[in-house]
Amino acid sequence: MAVDVALVHDNLRKNGSLVPRIVRRSKIDFDQLLGFMGKTTGLSENDLRSVFLQFAEALVFFLPDGGEVRTPVGAYKLDAHYRRAGKDDSATLRDRKITTATMRMQIRANRALMARIRLASSVNIVQAPALLTPTIASVENIDLAGRSGFGSPGQILHIRGSRLSFDKDDPEQGLFFIGDGPPPASARTILYSRIGTTIVDGRIPDLQAGRYRLEIRTKPHGNGLRIGAYDTIFTIA
Repeated sequence: MAVDVALVHDNLRKNGSLVPRIVRRSKIDFDQLLGFMGKTTGLSENDLRSVFLQFAEALVFFLPDGGEVRTPVGAYKLDAHYRRAGKDDSATLRDRKITTATMRMQIRANRALMARIRLASSVNIVQAPALLTPTIASVENIDLAGRSGFGSPGQILHIRGSRLSFDKDDPEQGLFFIGDGPPPASARTILYSRIGTTIVDGRIPDLQAGRYRLEIRTKPHGNGLRIGAYDTIFTIA
């Protein structure tokens, strides 16, 4: 098994330096984990679920007084953080607030376990743009009760995906309709009711009937243009 690692711009230093970041492939949900453990232990999923719930209760019992819970997976403990009263980095400790609201749970992985994980994995360096490229997962026409694949000028499209956020005032960014031609035609959506990282709601611009490819164009952190294309042709009626 290999871990994909991309080199991306360091947003803290903002001096052109690069930092490594793992490209997440998938998320293993709790039921998948229980299913795997059930096959390897012979225990029922309900029994395993109960053990996890009791472990959570044990953390609630032992951690609040500053204790450290050590397990074969790693050590669990609370970590204190402060919330500054102002933006001045020179603020003294007196000006900073430390409350339970700023506490975090810290997990230090077991060394032997980490050694096994490292042996089971390898590193694959990938191009950084792949990490920053917007991805369109689905497109629904709100005015047609969520149907997808076609629409008319003026109707609202509900787009889901990742890394979709953009500056609507930048003419190079936004939701674009690229004509399948001939003749080639394209247009950019100007009116939006929502622009977020995972959801964009925008109005279909004034276009001639035809087949179009949908693209979300962004400039993450002010860097170069990133283009994410939807894999299904959209028809304007």
